[in-house]
Amino acid sequence: MNKNVELLNQEDVIKVKNEKTKWVITHSTFTVNDLTSGLTQKFGGNEELMKWSKEGVEANVLVEGKSWRQGKVRLSMEFIPDENIEPPSLLDDFRK
Repeated sequence: MNKNVELLNQEDVIKVKNEKTKWVITHSTFTVNDLTSGLTQKFGGNEELMKWSKEGVEANVLVEGKSWRQGKVRLSMEFIPDENIEPPSLLDDFRK
Protein backbone atom coordinates (compact mmCIF):
# COMPACT_ATOMS: atom_id res chain seq x y z
CA MET A 1 0.00 0.00 0.00
CA ASN A 2 1.26 3.45 -0.90
CA LYS A 3 1.88 5.68 2.10
CA ASN A 4 2.35 8.84 0.03
CA VAL A 5 -1.34 9.79 -0.09
CA GLU A 6 -1.81 13.53 -0.71
CA LEU A 7 -4.94 15.43 0.28
CA LEU A 8 -6.05 17.64 -2.62
CA ASN A 9 -7.21 21.24 -2.18
CA GLN A 10 -10.33 22.70 -3.82
CA GLU A 11 -8.31 24.45 -6.56
CA ASP A 12 -6.01 21.50 -7.41
CA VAL A 13 -6.41 20.31 -11.00
CA ILE A 14 -7.25 16.72 -11.94
CA LYS A 15 -6.93 15.12 -15.39
CA VAL A 16 -8.59 11.72 -15.69
CA LYS A 17 -7.22 9.23 -18.22
CA ASN A 18 -10.23 6.97 -18.73
CA GLU A 19 -13.14 8.43 -20.71
CA LYS A 20 -15.60 6.24 -18.77
CA THR A 21 -14.81 8.12 -15.55
CA LYS A 22 -16.44 11.31 -16.83
CA TRP A 23 -19.84 10.60 -15.25
CA VAL A 24 -20.04 13.87 -13.30
CA ILE A 25 -18.05 16.30 -15.47
CA THR A 26 -18.00 16.05 -19.26
CA HIS A 27 -14.37 17.09 -19.73
CA SER A 28 -11.24 15.28 -18.59
CA THR A 29 -9.48 18.19 -16.83
CA PHE A 30 -11.12 19.94 -13.88
CA THR A 31 -10.53 21.22 -10.34
CA VAL A 32 -11.64 19.48 -7.16
CA ASN A 33 -14.10 22.36 -6.74
CA ASP A 34 -15.53 21.64 -10.24
CA LEU A 35 -16.06 18.01 -9.23
CA THR A 36 -17.76 19.01 -5.97
CA SER A 37 -20.06 21.40 -7.84
CA GLY A 38 -20.78 18.73 -10.48
CA LEU A 39 -21.73 16.21 -7.80
CA THR A 40 -24.03 18.76 -6.18
CA GLN A 41 -25.76 19.46 -9.51
CA LYS A 42 -26.02 15.77 -10.40
CA PHE A 43 -27.67 14.99 -7.09
CA GLY A 44 -30.25 17.75 -7.22
CA GLY A 45 -28.31 20.83 -6.13
CA ASN A 46 -28.31 19.53 -2.59
CA GLU A 47 -26.95 22.24 -0.25
CA GLU A 48 -26.23 19.57 2.34
CA LEU A 49 -23.80 17.80 -0.04
CA MET A 50 -22.04 21.11 -0.62
CA LYS A 51 -21.80 21.60 3.16
CA TRP A 52 -20.29 18.11 3.55
CA SER A 53 -17.60 18.90 0.96
CA LYS A 54 -16.79 22.54 1.79
CA GLU A 55 -17.06 23.29 5.51
CA GLY A 56 -17.97 19.89 6.95
CA VAL A 57 -20.80 18.86 9.25
CA GLU A 58 -20.85 18.58 13.04
CA ALA A 59 -20.13 15.02 14.13
CA ASN A 60 -18.70 12.70 16.75
CA VAL A 61 -16.04 10.23 15.60
CA LEU A 62 -14.83 7.00 17.19
CA VAL A 63 -11.43 5.84 15.91
CA GLU A 64 -9.82 2.58 17.00
CA GLY A 65 -7.65 3.13 20.07
CA LYS A 66 -9.20 6.53 20.89
CA SER A 67 -12.32 7.72 22.68
CA TRP A 68 -15.20 9.57 21.02
CA ARG A 69 -14.18 13.01 19.74
CA GLN A 70 -16.38 15.90 18.69
CA GLY A 71 -15.70 18.05 15.64
CA LYS A 72 -16.57 18.16 11.94
CA VAL A 73 -16.51 15.57 9.17
CA ARG A 74 -15.75 16.73 5.62
CA LEU A 75 -15.58 14.88 2.31
CA SER A 76 -12.22 15.18 0.61
CA MET A 77 -10.30 14.00 -2.43
CA GLU A 78 -6.98 12.17 -2.21
CA PHE A 79 -4.24 11.58 -4.76
CA ILE A 80 -2.34 8.30 -4.57
CA PRO A 81 0.83 8.50 -6.70
CA ASP A 82 2.03 5.37 -8.50
CA GLU A 83 4.67 3.75 -6.30
CA ASN A 84 6.91 2.63 -9.14
CA ILE A 85 7.29 6.10 -10.66
CA GLU A 86 9.70 8.43 -8.93
CA PRO A 87 9.08 12.16 -9.37
CA PRO A 88 11.91 14.04 -11.05
CA SER A 89 14.42 15.46 -8.64
CA LEU A 90 14.80 19.22 -8.41
CA LEU A 91 18.53 18.59 -8.82
CA ASP A 92 18.14 16.85 -12.22
CA ASP A 93 18.52 20.16 -14.10
CA PHE A 94 21.79 20.88 -12.33
CA ARG A 95 23.17 17.41 -13.02
CA LYS A 96 22.88 17.81 -16.81
